[in-house]
Amino acid sequence: MKKRLLLFLFLLPLLTNAQSKFTLPTTLWPELQLSAELSDEGILFLQNQYRINTDSRYNDLSDSGLLSNFERIEVSVGYEHTFSEHWRGGAIVRYAAENFPKAFFLSPFIRHNGNLKGLYFNKQLLFEYVIQDEMEAFGNFRLSGELGKRLPLKNKFITPAISYEALLVSEFGKDEDENEQERFVDRTRLRLSLNYELTEKLRINPYFMRQTDRYYVMVPPEYDEDGQLLQDGYTTKRNRIIPIVGLEIKYSINRTPETASITY
Repeated sequence: MKKRLLLFLFLLPLLTNAQSKFTLPTTLWPELQLSAELSDEGILFLQNQYRINTDSRYNDLSDSGLLSNFERIEVSVGYEHTFSEHWRGGAIVRYAAENFPKAFFLSPFIRHNGNLKGLYFNKQLLFEYVIQDEMEAFGNFRLSGELGKRLPLKNKFITPAISYEALLVSEFGKDEDENEQERFVDRTRLRLSLNYELTEKLRINPYFMRQTDRYYVMVPPEYDEDGQLLQDGYTTKRNRIIPIVGLEIKYSINRTPETASITY
């Protein structure tokens, strides 16, 4: 079962290859996170993420002032509960502000941690219920897998890791449209990260991520100067790729997180 899931997650980019693609400017994602132990099994965490596009034209959260330097700001609060040695679960409430639309995300998740050939292997299934301004609410599933290894570095520890996430299209909350074509995978994220433990409670985690949005577009028909049809219109797949450079700064108040935790 583990091998099949791993194969699905890391071969998915090949199975969902598009006919055309284009790349947007690189985006910077700095993030601050604070976590605190509520009990022997429970952790409460807060996250504050900023998205800054290297092309200033996309930084339009506000027309002027400090917010005009950001493309998007997200604030999250979540709870994670340890059920057993290998199983964890919880929920995240997230608010995202950008030019349009602003949105709330309600996200329960279940997480399993195991081992694969000396590496830790985390798997997570998250359901994301999205409430947006002036739009109908809808839900999607996010399936992810992560491989990594915690290594000693002098008197510190570093943890290189690779992860892959697929946003699976769901009909939850969506109206049926027989003419609308959808792809099974709406978005993917391939991420390489290096978690560095400065102290038992303070960690920094730089990473590079390639986000690919997958969708269909309508190509209109072509006509010559006399109005004669040269080529019929058609629908084609397209990939929109966003390179992302991120830096997470994480502090734990009273518990040292484990690699199995979503807060690590």
